[in-house]
Amino acid sequence: MSDSEQYVILEGLPTPQVYHDLRKLAGMTPPPLEAVPTSLANSFVGIVAYERKHMLNDTTPGPEQTAVGMGRLVGDGALFLILVDIAVHPEHQRRGIGKRVVQRLVDYVDEHAPWAYVSLVADVPAQKLYPQYGFKDVKPSIGMFRMKRGRRIQDELAEGAEQEA
Repeated sequence: MSDSEQYVILEGLPTPQVYHDLRKLAGMTPPPLEAVPTSLANSFVGIVAYERKHMLNDTTPGPEQTAVGMGRLVGDGALFLILVDIAVHPEHQRRGIGKRVVQRLVDYVDEHAPWAYVSLVADVPAQKLYPQYGFKDVKPSIGMFRMKRGRRIQDELAEGAEQEA
């Protein structure tokens, strides 16, 4: 069975705990768990990946099954969207799951919000992924962020950006 046949990619959202854990396992900053339910509820769309061998059928994960990959779009649903949370469990990386999740999200935008400006922030390892789906560098503009939560985290992110420059 090929890698693409081993996984099912569905529209939906992970549970708050799975969302938190997938971000952490994928090397992304884990969010405060108490904020996750509200965040997920405000998604424009979510995409999750599951192992096919644990599915009850083509659209229903098994009762104990957890997502092995995910991605979301957030925003106003028409003109401005942000692609976020592309994360794949380390044991399932390098099997095309991230690419399939991004493709489903791009297809969703094309169908449901064709005039949307879709933006994202990509860590260095993922920067080669997104141009395949039509994303372009924003130069001469620059990306910026503000995060009240965790001054230490904000300082670490800023320091990492300076080292890459």
